[in-house]
Amino acid sequence: MRSDTFLSMFRVLEGLLTQKYQGCDRHSASVVMEYINDPESEPVRTALNTCREIRNLLTHNADEDGQPLVEPSQSALDSLYQVIRYVQKPQPALMYATPVERVLRAYPNDRALDVMRRMEKHGFSHVPVMDDVRMRGVFSVRTVFSYILAGGRITEDTRVREFGDLLSLDGNRSGRYRILGVDASYLDVRSAFERNAARNDRLAVVFLTDDGTPSGTLLGMLTPWDVLNDNPV
Repeated sequence: MRSDTFLSMFRVLEGLLTQKYQGCDRHSASVVMEYINDPESEPVRTALNTCREIRNLLTHNADEDGQPLVEPSQSALDSLYQVIRYVQKPQPALMYATPVERVLRAYPNDRALDVMRRMEKHGFSHVPVMDDVRMRGVFSVRTVFSYILAGGRITEDTRVREFGDLLSLDGNRSGRYRILGVDASYLDVRSAFERNAARNDRLAVVFLTDDGTPSGTLLGMLTPWDVLNDNPV
């Protein structure tokens, strides 16, 4: 009977989700509900919620002989298979990223104060410094602090390029950003933010480039808000 197959496959799904959330702080006693509330589930959330309701009907409603009162359709079973396939294959991080054309960017000859004003207005803590489509550095709040503490003065004529090595992609002195490749999954980015939060070393931004190197083509940017339910920063 399809009902038996459906319940068996739903248990497979629960097993996959239990493994997925192993060691994580969960907000729901049900791993299925945890996943429904997870941003990652958005593409299959409606199908998953329907499958959950069918499973509840099959489990909690039966006739006098203990047989389910409903029989799931083949399309319902196919939907469950679709959800399982989705869970088994983590989605690309790029699906959740702010695309490069919407990322606030700076260029070496930009006035630093203009960039800082845009950062303040739009709530950005880190801005990629670009050379065409590639990153030359990162301008951040900490860049400004470090520059001033080293005796630098910022005037209306100060250009981004004058921050020199403080923009360097190689140093990343603050540890506040990472660069990952286009093949990074949603879970790779989420784990990066969670690991840093656990160490109380708050990761602010993940940049995605086509090859995972600073010299690659910038494709997008993610913050904890993009991948975490409870933002640790």
